Amino acid sequence: MQAGRSWSKVFLGLVVTAFLFASAGCTYLQKGVNYFQYRAEDGAEIWDFGFTVTKTPQIGLYWNSLDFFPFGYSNIDGSFVGWGGGQIGVTRHYNKCMGFGRSREVIGWGEFDPEDESTLYVRDAGILGMVIPPHQSNPAYTPACVHFFPHLGYIGMVWNVRYTELLDFFLGWMFIDIAGDDGYKMGAWSFPYRAEPAPEEE
Repeated sequence: MQAGRSWSKVFLGLVVTAFLFASAGCTYLQKGVNYFQYRAEDGAEIWDFGFTVTKTPQIGLYWNSLDFFPFGYSNIDGSFVGWGGGQIGVTRHYNKCMGFGRSREVIGWGEFDPEDESTLYVRDAGILGMVIPPHQSNPAYTPACVHFFPHLGYIGMVWNVRYTELLDFFLGWMFIDIAGDDGYKMGAWSFPYRAEPAPEEE
Protein backbone atom coordinates (compact mmCIF):
# COMPACT_ATOMS: atom_id res chain seq x y z
CA MET A 1 0.00 0.00 0.00
CA GLN A 2 2.80 2.36 1.00
CA ALA A 3 4.76 1.45 -2.14
CA GLY A 4 1.72 2.27 -4.31
CA ARG A 5 1.46 5.73 -2.78
CA SER A 6 5.19 6.33 -3.33
CA TRP A 7 4.92 5.43 -7.00
CA SER A 8 1.86 7.64 -7.44
CA LYS A 9 3.76 10.59 -5.91
CA VAL A 10 6.73 9.93 -8.18
CA PHE A 11 4.42 9.71 -11.20
CA LEU A 12 2.63 12.92 -10.22
CA GLY A 13 5.99 14.67 -9.78
CA LEU A 14 7.13 13.52 -13.22
CA VAL A 15 3.90 14.75 -14.82
CA VAL A 16 4.22 18.19 -13.17
CA THR A 17 7.91 18.43 -14.14
CA ALA A 18 7.18 17.43 -17.74
CA PHE A 19 4.39 20.01 -17.92
CA LEU A 20 6.66 22.77 -16.64
CA PHE A 21 9.45 21.86 -19.08
CA ALA A 22 6.98 21.64 -21.97
CA SER A 23 5.56 25.09 -21.13
CA ALA A 24 9.02 26.64 -20.97
CA GLY A 25 10.04 24.80 -24.12
CA CYS A 26 7.08 26.21 -26.05
CA THR A 27 8.02 29.72 -24.94
CA TYR A 28 11.63 29.30 -26.05
CA LEU A 29 10.53 27.65 -29.28
CA GLN A 30 8.21 30.59 -30.05
CA LYS A 31 10.98 33.07 -29.31
CA GLY A 32 13.24 31.14 -31.68
CA VAL A 33 10.60 31.22 -34.40
CA ASN A 34 10.12 34.97 -33.85
CA TYR A 35 13.89 35.54 -33.99
CA PHE A 36 14.24 34.00 -37.45
CA GLN A 37 11.00 35.59 -38.65
CA TYR A 38 12.29 39.04 -37.68
CA ARG A 39 15.62 38.42 -39.43
CA ALA A 40 13.77 37.43 -42.62
CA GLU A 41 11.58 40.55 -42.38
CA ASP A 42 14.66 42.76 -41.87
CA GLY A 43 16.33 41.19 -44.90
CA ALA A 44 13.24 41.69 -47.06
CA GLU A 45 13.11 45.40 -46.16
CA ILE A 46 16.64 46.27 -47.37
CA TRP A 47 15.47 47.37 -50.80
CA ASP A 48 12.45 48.09 -53.01
CA PHE A 49 12.83 47.24 -56.66
CA GLY A 50 10.09 46.91 -59.27
CA PHE A 51 7.36 48.73 -61.12
CA THR A 52 4.46 50.98 -60.20
CA VAL A 53 1.20 50.51 -62.07
CA THR A 54 -1.75 52.92 -61.91
CA LYS A 55 -5.27 52.90 -63.34
CA THR A 56 -5.11 56.59 -64.20
CA PRO A 57 -2.23 58.68 -65.62
CA GLN A 58 0.05 59.75 -62.76
CA ILE A 59 3.55 61.14 -62.39
CA GLY A 60 6.66 60.13 -60.51
CA LEU A 61 9.84 62.12 -61.12
CA TYR A 62 11.41 62.02 -57.66
CA TRP A 63 15.11 61.37 -57.10
CA ASN A 64 16.99 61.07 -53.80
CA SER A 65 20.40 59.42 -54.12
CA LEU A 66 22.37 58.75 -50.93
CA ASP A 67 19.91 60.97 -49.06
CA PHE A 68 22.06 63.96 -50.03
CA PHE A 69 20.12 66.35 -52.25
CA PRO A 70 16.61 65.09 -53.09
CA PHE A 71 14.64 66.79 -55.81
CA GLY A 72 11.52 66.29 -57.87
CA TYR A 73 7.93 65.31 -57.36
CA SER A 74 5.90 62.11 -57.28
CA ASN A 75 2.26 61.41 -56.51
CA ILE A 76 1.40 57.79 -57.18
CA ASP A 77 -1.50 55.74 -55.84
CA GLY A 78 -1.76 52.32 -57.41
CA SER A 79 -0.05 48.94 -57.33
CA PHE A 80 3.52 47.78 -57.11
CA VAL A 81 4.97 44.72 -58.84
CA GLY A 82 8.33 43.40 -57.64
CA TRP A 83 10.21 43.33 -54.36
CA GLY A 84 9.06 46.18 -52.15
CA GLY A 85 7.63 47.04 -48.78
CA GLY A 86 9.16 43.90 -47.32
CA GLN A 87 7.42 41.49 -49.69
CA ILE A 88 7.65 40.00 -53.15
CA GLY A 89 4.78 40.07 -55.64
CA VAL A 90 1.94 42.52 -56.19
CA THR A 91 0.87 44.91 -53.46
CA ARG A 92 -0.90 48.22 -53.06
CA HIS A 93 1.47 51.19 -53.13
CA TYR A 94 1.32 54.91 -52.47
CA ASN A 95 3.93 57.63 -52.48
CA LYS A 96 3.86 61.39 -52.35
CA CYS A 97 7.33 62.90 -52.36
CA MET A 98 8.39 66.43 -53.19
CA GLY A 99 11.18 68.88 -52.56
CA PHE A 100 14.41 70.46 -53.65
CA GLY A 101 17.39 69.95 -51.34
CA ARG A 102 15.00 69.27 -48.50
CA SER A 103 12.03 67.04 -49.19
CA ARG A 104 9.09 65.34 -47.57
CA GLU A 105 8.53 61.67 -48.35
CA VAL A 106 5.27 59.84 -47.63
CA ILE A 107 5.28 56.16 -48.62
CA GLY A 108 2.75 53.35 -48.15
CA TRP A 109 2.90 49.61 -48.80
CA GLY A 110 0.18 46.96 -48.50
CA GLU A 111 -2.43 48.03 -45.96
CA PHE A 112 -2.51 51.75 -45.20
CA ASP A 113 -4.74 54.80 -45.21
CA PRO A 114 -3.38 57.72 -47.28
CA GLU A 115 -5.21 60.10 -44.92
CA ASP A 116 -3.65 58.56 -41.78
CA GLU A 117 0.09 59.20 -41.59
CA SER A 118 0.49 56.71 -38.71
CA THR A 119 0.01 53.97 -41.33
CA LEU A 120 2.63 55.45 -43.68
CA TYR A 121 6.39 55.91 -43.74
CA VAL A 122 6.83 59.69 -43.36
CA ARG A 123 10.05 61.64 -43.12
CA ASP A 124 11.90 64.85 -43.93
CA ALA A 125 14.62 63.71 -46.33
CA GLY A 126 18.01 64.89 -47.46
CA ILE A 127 20.81 66.38 -45.39
CA LEU A 128 18.83 69.61 -45.06
CA GLY A 129 15.80 67.61 -43.94
CA MET A 130 17.89 66.05 -41.19
CA VAL A 131 19.32 69.34 -39.87
CA ILE A 132 16.56 71.90 -40.45
CA PRO A 133 13.53 71.49 -38.15
CA PRO A 134 10.90 70.23 -37.96
CA HIS A 135 12.48 66.78 -38.05
CA GLN A 136 10.31 63.84 -38.93
CA SER A 137 12.08 60.57 -39.48
CA ASN A 138 11.27 56.92 -39.97
CA PRO A 139 14.11 54.42 -39.51
CA ALA A 140 13.01 52.30 -42.48
CA TYR A 141 13.95 55.15 -44.83
CA THR A 142 16.55 57.20 -42.92
CA PRO A 143 19.03 57.32 -44.51
CA ALA A 144 18.07 55.80 -47.86
CA CYS A 145 18.25 56.09 -51.61
CA VAL A 146 14.66 56.72 -52.72
CA HIS A 147 13.79 56.80 -56.41
CA PHE A 148 10.26 56.91 -57.77
CA PHE A 149 11.59 57.66 -61.22
CA PRO A 150 10.31 57.65 -63.83
CA HIS A 151 6.57 57.02 -63.61
CA LEU A 152 4.85 58.66 -66.55
CA GLY A 153 1.27 57.75 -67.29
CA TYR A 154 0.38 54.25 -66.19
CA ILE A 155 3.70 52.56 -65.37
CA GLY A 156 6.95 53.49 -63.68
CA MET A 157 10.01 52.28 -61.82
CA VAL A 158 10.98 52.07 -58.15
CA TRP A 159 14.56 51.48 -56.99
CA ASN A 160 15.27 52.18 -53.35
CA VAL A 161 17.95 51.05 -50.90
CA ARG A 162 17.33 51.36 -47.17
CA TYR A 163 20.69 51.58 -45.39
CA THR A 164 19.32 51.45 -41.85
CA GLU A 165 17.45 48.25 -42.67
CA LEU A 166 20.69 46.77 -44.00
CA LEU A 167 22.44 47.56 -40.72
CA ASP A 168 19.37 46.42 -38.77
CA PHE A 169 19.49 43.06 -40.59
CA PHE A 170 23.12 42.39 -39.64
CA LEU A 171 22.85 43.67 -36.06
CA GLY A 172 19.61 41.73 -35.58
CA TRP A 173 21.57 38.47 -35.54
CA MET A 174 23.22 39.84 -32.37
CA PHE A 175 19.82 40.73 -30.83
CA ILE A 176 20.24 44.47 -31.55
CA ASP A 177 17.13 45.97 -33.17
CA ILE A 178 18.20 49.52 -34.08
CA ALA A 179 15.14 50.07 -36.31
CA GLY A 180 12.79 49.02 -33.50
CA ASP A 181 10.69 47.06 -35.97
CA ASP A 182 10.84 43.50 -34.63
CA GLY A 183 7.19 42.50 -34.30
CA TYR A 184 5.93 45.80 -35.69
CA LYS A 185 4.97 47.02 -39.16
CA MET A 186 6.31 50.51 -38.45
CA GLY A 187 9.69 50.92 -36.78
CA ALA A 188 10.80 53.43 -34.16
CA TRP A 189 14.42 54.32 -33.45
CA SER A 190 15.59 52.01 -30.71
CA PHE A 191 18.97 51.33 -29.10
CA PRO A 192 19.48 48.46 -28.59
CA TYR A 193 15.84 47.30 -28.73
CA ARG A 194 12.32 48.64 -28.70
CA ALA A 195 11.09 49.17 -25.15
CA GLU A 196 7.55 47.81 -25.52
CA PRO A 197 7.03 44.08 -26.05
CA ALA A 198 6.24 42.96 -29.58
CA PRO A 199 2.58 41.98 -30.21
CA GLU A 200 3.55 38.29 -30.42
CA GLU A 201 5.07 38.47 -26.93
CA GLU A 202 2.32 40.40 -25.10
